[in-house]
Amino acid sequence: MSGFLWRVGGALAAGVLGLTLIFWQLEHASLNALGDLGRPSIAVYGLLFAGLLLLGWAVMSTLTRWIGYVREHPDTRQLPAWLLGGLALLFGAVLVAGIAIHASYLRAQDPVPTEIGQGFIAYEVAFAALALVPAVLLVTRLATRRRG
Repeated sequence: MSGFLWRVGGALAAGVLGLTLIFWQLEHASLNALGDLGRPSIAVYGLLFAGLLLLGWAVMSTLTRWIGYVREHPDTRQLPAWLLGGLALLFGAVLVAGIAIHASYLRAQDPVPTEIGQGFIAYEVAFAALALVPAVLLVTRLATRRRG
């Protein structure tokens, strides 16, 4: 396997870890707010910030590497922009709908659960990643298109 694939795969893994940190800490903070448990500890905000940094690094690293690869190999076939945009919108809409349904479920519970649902976090991470991958590919396609 080439070094390029290892680096892009590593960035994907780092991005998934960053998304996991983000959604886990957001769920922790929202359960504290809904359950009137007070403000979450500073560690929650620190891990949320670490997840944002990790996700930002992963996206920028992947964009930089993939754009460089496409510029070096201009004959690389890419999916159409309408398909990439449609996939990003579809998976983003599924993510938002799932979050809205989960929030209404939590509000309907008389004693608000205090445990974080690991399955819901996995759902959020999966669909956020499925929305981000085509978005990164779309940005790459638009950044490397030939002008003129």
